Amino acid sequence: MKTTEIDTITKLEENGYIGTDACLAISLFEYGLAWKEEENQIEFIYGIGMEDCDYNSFDRGSFDLGLDVRKEFDWADFNEVESFIGLTSQEFDALPLPQKISDLVSYYGFENIFGSRYWEGFEIQENN
Repeated sequence: MKTTEIDTITKLEENGYIGTDACLAISLFEYGLAWKEEENQIEFIYGIGMEDCDYNSFDRGSFDLGLDVRKEFDWADFNEVESFIGLTSQEFDALPLPQKISDLVSYYGFENIFGSRYWEGFEIQENN
């Protein structure tokens, strides 16, 4: 999908993206994360640049829906992540994949979870 097909909140909603907040704009501009599950993959849109405490540029990354985060991110200290979010290992393991990725991003940052970016990203407009 071209970034011009997902460069407004309306287009993202029409394409099935959701976020941690009921409001997709808040999910993206304040928390910097939204996702869409499709077939056997989940595509994330995540914030890479900020201005005035809001994300203003974004990139994309995807994972298989069957991703085992403990294996993929075997370098992560999951005891610390679980302590940070206030969950036990069993509670963390029971979370849906988007929430696990969100929690890892909250603790380690976008670049450690999605990798280095090699471009300036794309913009998303709140209103078309």
